[in-house]
Amino acid sequence: MLALRPVLALALAVLAGLALLLGALPLWAGGAYLALGLISALTYRADKQAARAREWRVPEARLHGLDLVGGIIGGLLAQQMLRHKTSKSGFAAITVLIALAHGLGLLALMLLGPLPISV
Repeated sequence: MLALRPVLALALAVLAGLALLLGALPLWAGGAYLALGLISALTYRADKQAARAREWRVPEARLHGLDLVGGIIGGLLAQQMLRHKTSKSGFAAITVLIALAHGLGLLALMLLGPLPISV
């Protein structure tokens, strides 16, 4: 499972880049992916540091929530680089489901076009 994380992160980054190039993903959404990815990675880092120091931890639901709302690429990369949450199969399974949902969403945007909403 550990080697799957960077592959999923790369696949999502490629899909997001293609969606941006095709105009299916608005530029602000691409920026949000970057910002949320960074926030997610920093949150995983803070949780890893807290785990080492035996301090208060970031709830797993919050980590998954950050990944779900757009931080999945940063979350996957942080898990890989920090070797954090890698031995928890339940956590990993939910992470993979979140990554697959993002991948399917990006594919749907490219195939069907963006939703007719304005932001």
